[in-house]
Amino acid sequence: MNLDVDAPDKVASVLAAAATAYQASAVELSAVWQDRQIPMIWAAIASELDIAAWKIEKIVKQRLDPKHSPIWRKE
Repeated sequence: MNLDVDAPDKVASVLAAAATAYQASAVELSAVWQDRQIPMIWAAIASELDIAAWKIEKIVKQRLDPKHSPIWRKE
């Protein structure tokens, strides 16, 4: 996962892509490991990355939309 992005609005897509990869790893590990804890850890990481991506996307949209920005003022 590389978070070296040139704009804040790209961070969420990087995290979402990482979440997808971690979820795929969880599925693969689940097929080969007898111990279910390892795939569950990867799946939990994927879930947390998805949540973080959603939150970051929401923040970026709010900040870029002047109607929802906390610094926006009516004149």
